[in-house]
Amino acid sequence: MQITFLDAINQSFLLSKQDIDSLEVLSGELQETFVKTQIHRTRTEMEVSVLNSTKFPTPSLKYWQAMREQNVMFTELVMLSYEYRKNQVEIKILEQDITKERNDLKRELLQIELEKKIFMGKQQERTAKARIREIKDWSDIKEREARQMSEEDLAEVDNSQLIGYTKRWINQSIIMGCNGSPSERQNLLGQLRSGVLVCIAKGVLNKVLEGFDPRIQEQINVEYGVK
Repeated sequence: MQITFLDAINQSFLLSKQDIDSLEVLSGELQETFVKTQIHRTRTEMEVSVLNSTKFPTPSLKYWQAMREQNVMFTELVMLSYEYRKNQVEIKILEQDITKERNDLKRELLQIELEKKIFMGKQQERTAKARIREIKDWSDIKEREARQMSEEDLAEVDNSQLIGYTKRWINQSIIMGCNGSPSERQNLLGQLRSGVLVCIAKGVLNKVLEGFDPRIQEQINVEYGVK
């Protein structure tokens, strides 16, 4: 961001002189705000909010969710690169058109559009840098979680989902307790029951129950008749 963007506001006569003076006083702060303002998720939000241990209780669930998040960021970065290139070409066209235009009002309109696209380009550059940062952070998270995973779990997302999701549903049912609407409880308990029964059939319920309080383990074993 440059002070020329404040000049653009000034030239629009949108604000009173008093308001413009206030912005001029804050120009240094606004520069810092433009640079520092968060665009995408911080590492803390990625770790604590997105990959919270209730919904993603296993390294495998965290790993594969991190991969999905990283893919979204990369896809959006590719699309942004096309939009940025298009905007840059449009800037060049506007610059050419301005030099050719003889009508003062039309040239003024072109100049306004040019300034707007230059500002858009600055925003796109900031967004691209933020996306790169988040892509790298997801890579770090994937590498960390991968160290705790088996080759089988790394090979295919479905190889670890049953255990991970069943752990998730146990976590959520503990947190929900007797709360939640009838439909929420019915949906969650239906998922939990399905997960546990499939885990019993595949002989992996013991892996699901690892790490839970012994009382929770006993409750599930008794409820489903596991000896």
